Amino acid sequence: MILKRYFVLFQFLLLIFCFSFFCKPQSTDYSFLSYLGLASQGSYINGIFYPSSNPFVIGDMSHLNGLSGGDTGTVVSATGDDSTLGISTRNNGVADIIFLFDEKGIPFAIDTDGNGVADYYICYKSAKEYYLTTGSRCTGNTVTVIVGQGYDTNGDGVADNPILSQIASDSNPPNSVISPSPGIYGSSTELTIACNDSVAPGNIVYTIDSSTPSFEPIQGSISNPKLKKFTLGSSDGIYTVKYRCRDLAGNVESVHTDSYEFNHNVPTITISNLNSSGVSSLVGAIGTASFNWSSNYSGIYSIRLNANNCQSGTILQSGNVTANIINSFSISATSFNVGPNTIFVCARAALTGYQTLAIVRDESQPSIIPNPGGGNYGKAQSVSFSCLDNNPLGCGKIAYTLDGSDPNINASSGVILNGIEFQNPISIPVNSAVTLKFIGADLAGNLSPVQSAAYFITTQVATVTTNSFTPASRVVNATSDQSVTWVSDRNGVFTIRSGANCDFGTILSGTNVAGNVTAGVPVTSTILNSNFISGANSILICVANAALDPLYGNTSFTITKDNIRPTVSSTNPADFNIATPVFVTPSPGRIQIVFSKNMDTSFGGISSGSKIKNVCYPIPTNPPLTISIFDGVSWDCIDFTATYTWVNATTLQIDLSWIRFPENAKVTWTLSKDVLRDVAGNTPLNDVQGTFFTAQRQEFFKPFKTDQTSCWDTSGNLIPCAGSNQDGQNQYGMARSYTVRYYSGFANDAVTEDNTSGLKWKTCSEGKISALNSGVTSCVDIVTPSASCSPKNSSNQPIRLEYWPFYSFQDNSNQVYPSSVNGCSYLNECNAGAGFAGITNWRLPTQRELDTLAVFGYSSGNAAFPSQGFPDPIANYFWSSTLRKSNPFYAWGVNFNYGASDVYVRSNTNNIRCISGAGSQSQTFTDLGNETILDNTSNLVWQKCSAGLSGNTCNTGTATKPTWSVAINYCSSLNLAGRSWRLPNIKELNSIVDMSSASSIVTIDPVLFPNTKNAGYWSSSSYAPSPSNAWVVYFPTGGMSPFTGKSNTAYIRCVANGP
Repeated sequence: MILKRYFVLFQFLLLIFCFSFFCKPQSTDYSFLSYLGLASQGSYINGIFYPSSNPFVIGDMSHLNGLSGGDTGTVVSATGDDSTLGISTRNNGVADIIFLFDEKGIPFAIDTDGNGVADYYICYKSAKEYYLTTGSRCTGNTVTVIVGQGYDTNGDGVADNPILSQIASDSNPPNSVISPSPGIYGSSTELTIACNDSVAPGNIVYTIDSSTPSFEPIQGSISNPKLKKFTLGSSDGIYTVKYRCRDLAGNVESVHTDSYEFNHNVPTITISNLNSSGVSSLVGAIGTASFNWSSNYSGIYSIRLNANNCQSGTILQSGNVTANIINSFSISATSFNVGPNTIFVCARAALTGYQTLAIVRDESQPSIIPNPGGGNYGKAQSVSFSCLDNNPLGCGKIAYTLDGSDPNINASSGVILNGIEFQNPISIPVNSAVTLKFIGADLAGNLSPVQSAAYFITTQVATVTTNSFTPASRVVNATSDQSVTWVSDRNGVFTIRSGANCDFGTILSGTNVAGNVTAGVPVTSTILNSNFISGANSILICVANAALDPLYGNTSFTITKDNIRPTVSSTNPADFNIATPVFVTPSPGRIQIVFSKNMDTSFGGISSGSKIKNVCYPIPTNPPLTISIFDGVSWDCIDFTATYTWVNATTLQIDLSWIRFPENAKVTWTLSKDVLRDVAGNTPLNDVQGTFFTAQRQEFFKPFKTDQTSCWDTSGNLIPCAGSNQDGQNQYGMARSYTVRYYSGFANDAVTEDNTSGLKWKTCSEGKISALNSGVTSCVDIVTPSASCSPKNSSNQPIRLEYWPFYSFQDNSNQVYPSSVNGCSYLNECNAGAGFAGITNWRLPTQRELDTLAVFGYSSGNAAFPSQGFPDPIANYFWSSTLRKSNPFYAWGVNFNYGASDVYVRSNTNNIRCISGAGSQSQTFTDLGNETILDNTSNLVWQKCSAGLSGNTCNTGTATKPTWSVAINYCSSLNLAGRSWRLPNIKELNSIVDMSSASSIVTIDPVLFPNTKNAGYWSSSSYAPSPSNAWVVYFPTGGMSPFTGKSNTAYIRCVANGP
C-alpha cells in the first residue's frame, strides 16, 4: 500500500512536470499555471494578470503595443532605481513616458504629459506581455503607441494624442516654482517645487546643502513630475534650497536658489478650511473665498493681497491676534485680480511669521471634451473627459447622464443635482443609439453648458466570401492584374489591403478596392499589378462595421507574383547525348515534358483531352507540335494526331496516333512556345524542342515454318524430300494457326488472330474492306467510303496509303497522301471512337512482326501471305515501322510477291497492313565456348564461324563459298560440338539478322558471329515459283533474295536444334 501511494504521488508530480515543460500553452494565458501555484511572477484574477513584482527592468526594451507590436523604447530611470522609472521612446536616456505606481510598487498607468495624472492604463496579460488601454483594469479602448507621433486611442492608425510629436519638437526649457515663498518661518514647513512647461514638464532635482543640483552626473534628490513635496526646518537656521527641472523633451532650466530661515520664536500661521482655491463673480459661482487661520503667538496681524512679504501688498485686514485662537476671514471675488492671486497672512510678536494662499479668480466657463467623441463605432467604447480651465489646478466636478436627461451641478456647493459624477471611463452600451450628456464645474464654481455626444456602437461584423478569381490560379506575372469577385452578408465600408491586419494593412490601388458594399451584392475588384512584390502577397478584403474604431469582417487570400519564365526540367524521351548515347524504346509513342513550374493547363488549345491533327500539307500555320524523322540527309514530315494530357500542373503528356515511334529512327519534335504559359501567364523564352534516337523494341518471334513442303534439285526438278536435308524435308519452325474473327458489336470489322504469336491483324490490307458471305470472309474494294471504316479525303474518296513518310505530289496528281507511319491511326477512331473491332491501338507493324506473315511454299505468283487468315491478299510490297539503322533513307518491309524481307527507299509507294498487340519475348544469345552460339529464345544452336573458319574470333582458315547442294551436304556432315547440323531454312537464317546494327558492312552481331562475310548465305529453302533458285540472306543489308541460282556460290552458317 505504501508503494502504491508513492507511485500515485510520482504520477501526480510527473503530470505537473509534463504540463510545465511539454504542454506549455500556445498563447500567453498562463492561468493554468497560476491555478497550479507555479506562476510565481504573479496571479490571474478574472482573466487579468497582476504581477507580483515590477516587470520593467532598466535597460530593457518596452513593448507597450504587445509582444508582436514592436519596440516602444528603452526603460530608463533618472535615479537608477524604480523611483523615477519611465520609457524613452527616442532611446536617448530621457523619459518621455512616466510610470505611475500602485501601492505595491507596480506600474499601473503612464503619464504622457508630465502632469502626474494617469493618461492610459497598463493591461498585463503576463509578466512579459502587456498593452495600454483607456480604462483601468483592461477596460476601454486599446491604445497604440506610435513612436515619434503619439497615441492612437481609436484604432484608426492616426495619433489622436500627438504628445510625442510635440515633445520631440519642444526646444524651450521648463520653469519651476517653489511654494511657500522664501522667508522666515517659525516651524518646519512643507515646501512644494512645481515644474511647469509649455508641453510636458519632467523630472525635478534639488539640493538643500548649497551644492548645485544636476541630472548628469546625479547631484541631489530627483523625482518624477510634476510636483515634489518635502519638509524643511527640522531645526532653527537658514536653509538654501537649489532646484531645477527638465522637461520630457530633455530641456533643462537654469538653477533656482531660495533661502528659508527657521526660528521657533517666529509665529507659525496655520490656515484651514479654505472653501475654494478659485472664485468667480459670475452668477451662481463661488463668489467669496473664505478660510480659518490661527497663530501660535499673540501679537498683531495683517492679511495682505498680492504681497511679496509682510510689508507689501494691499492690507485687507489687520489687528491684534490671540495665540491659538481660530480666526475667520472671507473676501469677495471682485476684490481679486482676474487670474492668480496671493494672500499673505502675517503675525508679528518678537519676530514676524506668515503663511500664503493662492486664489485664482476665474471668470470663464470650463471646456469639457469627451474622448472619444460621438459617432458610429465598431468596437466597445469607454469615454473619458478632459477639462480645460484657467485654473492650473484643473476642474472641479463633471456629471453625466445616459438616459437623455440633462445633468446638473450646484456650482457653489459642488453637489450633483442630476446625473452621475465622472470618476472612471464610461462604458457606452452597444447595438443601440446612446446620447451622452455632460456638464462640468470648475474650482471657481463656473458651470459649462450642458453638452451631448451621440454614439452608436455595433460589434457585429460581416462575413466576407470570395466567389472567383481571375486568373483562377491567383498567380500573376510582371504585368497582369488580379481580379476577385466577392460578396459580404452585411452593408459596410470596404477596403482591400495588403498584409495580415485590417487595422494596419496598406490600402491597395486598382478598381473597386475601396468603397461601400451592399449585403448580398457581388463586387468585382481588380488589384493592379504594381501592388504586388515578387513572391507571395497576403491580401485582405476588409468590411468595416462602422466608420470609427471599426471591427472588420474579412477574408484573406494569397496572390503570388511570378516574373520567371517557365523552363523545361526534363523530357522523356530525353535529348540524345552523343557522349552518353541512349536509344529509347519505341513504345509507347509518347512525349512527356516536365516544366520547372506550374503551367496553365487550359491554355493554348492543348488542355487535357485535346486532340490536334497535324498534316504535312498544306503546311499548317503555327501548329502546336511538329515532328520529323531524319532520312540521313534531310528531315521528313510525318503526319500525326496528338492527344494532350496534363498529368499534373507541371507535366504535359503527348500521345501520338502512331501508337509507337518508328524503330531505328532519329526523331525531332518542336512544341510551340505560343501554346504554353505558366499559371502567372509567363511564356517560355523559346519553343520546346527535343531530338532522340529509337532502338528496336525487344520483341522476338520464334521462326515459323516456311510452309515449303516440296524439294527440288539444282536444276529445279522435283525430287523426293527424303534424305535431301532440304527445308521441304526438315519442316522446322512453329506451325501457323490463324482465325478470322468478328467481335461482338463490330460485325463489319474482320480481325485475324495469330494463335501462335498472339498478334492481331486487320484481315484486309488497307484499301480493302472485309465482306462476310455464308460464313466466308473476303476482302473487297471500298465502294462507299462514307459507310465504311476507312481513310477518306475531303471528297469522301478512299485515300491511298503508300509512302513511308509524307511526300507531296509524287505522282503529279496533286493528291496529298498520309504517311504509312500514321496510316493505321484512323482505325482507332472508327466506330465513334471505340476503334476498329473495338481495338484502339492499331499501328504499322515492326519488321519482326510483318516478317512473321511471309510464307514460301507457293509455287505460283500468289501473294506470300498465309491463305488461312488472309483472304484476297495483295501481292505487293508492304511497309514496316522499322528503319535501316545504318542508312535511314531506307525502311524495312516485306515484298509479298514472294515473301522477301528487305529495305526499300522511303519514298517508294508500298501497301500497309495494320496490327494490334505485341510479342512478349526478347532474343538473347549465349556463347557456349565451343564455337557454337545458342539462341536462348528460339532454342537454335548456330555455328559461330562461317564454314571454313574457326577460332574464337573466326580468323583461322578461309571461308568457303560452295554451291547450294554442297552447302546442304556440308552442314549435314558437319562434326561440331556433338550436334546434328543442317543448313537453316530461310526463316531460321533471317532470325539472326540484326536490324539494330548500325554497320553498313554486315547486319549481324559481330561479337557473337565474328568475321561474317558481307555477302549472301545459303538457306535450305528453294524459291518455289522458280526452284532452280534458292533463298539467300545478304548480310550487308540483312535483306533476303530468292534469285540466286543453286549452281551459284554463297557462304554457309549451319544450325542445329538445341540445347
